[in-house]
Amino acid sequence: MRSTALTVAALSACVLLAACGAPVQDARPTVRIAEAVQPSPARALDKILPTHEELSVLGPNGMMGQRVQGGPNMLLASVGVAEATPADCVSPTYQLQRVVYDAGPVQSVASQSWAGGTFDAPPVSGLFGVVQFSSEADAQAFFADAAEKWHRCNGQALVLNQPDHGAQRTSRITDVTVDGHLVSAMVMQDSGSMSQRALGVAADCVVDVEVSDINGLGGPQGASTVARLMLAKVGAA
Repeated sequence: MRSTALTVAALSACVLLAACGAPVQDARPTVRIAEAVQPSPARALDKILPTHEELSVLGPNGMMGQRVQGGPNMLLASVGVAEATPADCVSPTYQLQRVVYDAGPVQSVASQSWAGGTFDAPPVSGLFGVVQFSSEADAQAFFADAAEKWHRCNGQALVLNQPDHGAQRTSRITDVTVDGHLVSAMVMQDSGSMSQRALGVAADCVVDVEVSDINGLGGPQGASTVARLMLAKVGAA
C-alpha cells in the first residue's frame, strides 16, 4: 500500500510540474531561408560578336559599325507590344526588341552592325546581337518559347501600326526552320526588301542575327551561318 501511494504521489508531481524528463516543445514556426540562386558570371559578350573576317561570308569590303554593350536597357524599344498584331510574331520580325526579351531575366546585351557590298554585288547589311541571361536554364526556356512562336508565325503577316511613325507597315514571315538550338526565317517587308533572321542558344546566351538585302535573298543561310559562328564562341568560352 505504501509503495502504491508513493507511486501515485510521484505521478501527480510529474503532472503538476509538466516535467518528468520530457523535452519542452517549441511551438513557434521555423523560418528557413533558401539560398538565392547566383546569376551566371558576367561574360565578355564582345568576344562573341562576329569579327570583320568572319563576316566576309556575307560579302566583301564590309565595314563594322559601332559596338553597343551594357545591361537590359541596351535592348531596342522600337516596337511596342500593343502596336504589333499578332504580338507573338514580333520576335521573328524585329531583332533584339525589349518587348520580346522582357519574358526572361536578361543580364547583359551586346550588339554590332555591319555593312558590305561592291559595285558588282548588291549591298548587304547586318545587325548581330548576343544576350546573356541570368542562368542557362533561363536562356534555354526563352529560346524554346521563341522557337515555338517563330514556328507558329510561319506564313503569317505581322501588322505594325505606329501612327506617330507614318503609315501602317506589314511584314510576312516565311521559311521558318527549327534546327536543334537554332531557328531561322525570312521576313519580307511591304516595301519589297527581305531580311534573313536567325536565333540560337548556347549555355546562358541567346544570339540574335539579322541580315538585310534590299534586292532580295534566296534564304536565311547567311544569318544562320553567322549565328552558328557566334554560338561556337559561346561554347568555347
